[in-house]
Amino acid sequence: MNIHRQERILTDLDVSQKEIGSIHRLRRWMTVLLVGILLLVALLGSFTWRTVHSAPAGSGKSSASSIPSSQEDVLLPIPDDAWALTVVSPNKQISSSFTVQLTSFGGIQVDKRILPALKKMLTDAKAAGYTLQPAEGYVDASTQEKRYQQKIQELMKNNGKTRAIAESEAEAIVPPGGFSENQTGMAVTFPSDSTFLASDGYHWLLNHCVDYGFVRRYADEKEGYTGLKNNPSHFRYVGTYNAQTMRRLGLCLEEYAVYKKNQQINN
Repeated sequence: MNIHRQERILTDLDVSQKEIGSIHRLRRWMTVLLVGILLLVALLGSFTWRTVHSAPAGSGKSSASSIPSSQEDVLLPIPDDAWALTVVSPNKQISSSFTVQLTSFGGIQVDKRILPALKKMLTDAKAAGYTLQPAEGYVDASTQEKRYQQKIQELMKNNGKTRAIAESEAEAIVPPGGFSENQTGMAVTFPSDSTFLASDGYHWLLNHCVDYGFVRRYADEKEGYTGLKNNPSHFRYVGTYNAQTMRRLGLCLEEYAVYKKNQQINN
């Protein structure tokens, strides 16, 4: 009886040891499997990161709210504020000492100091799938004055306005020579037809112009400051930092010039 009992005890012990050994082996395999899974996840994550960050800029069409990736590759010039923030309006004549450095681009003339930013904006728009072409740039004082006089005649003839009223209304649409920022060479006008203004390209322009130093110059709600009626196709260069700050603060150029002056006084 004792021998049989001892044999049974030994047999039970052997079984227990085998079970313990199996558990240990199972744990080792599970550890190896877990390590393998973690390594695989790490490799996949690394591959995905490299794929995303190595994608070429401008490949494919960007959304209207995204900033073009190619913009990161070029540092735009930082303009002199005394020049870039020059205010010219129906209430403020251009200074006789103001000089413009003209250059030709795409059939128009602009100040050569805005050309790098203008080119970059149009190039990035093209990469995003939109072809933007300014319709007009610099306008000399003589041509501007002729346009002003023509607008007066148009208002008198077609709208029955008196000359005094026609002159006042014309100033808010086509300022006379010497009172138009078209003479600065920093203004560019895009097509004003309804098709362009409703297009995705124009929407892109509105969203991204400040990233290149341009602002939409004339809006209805700012007419009291600018002296000019709404003109959605007219854009003005002021420099990237200034343009982005103007948008963030909701200021037009006239307001921003005062804001900058007050900052300088306070500092």
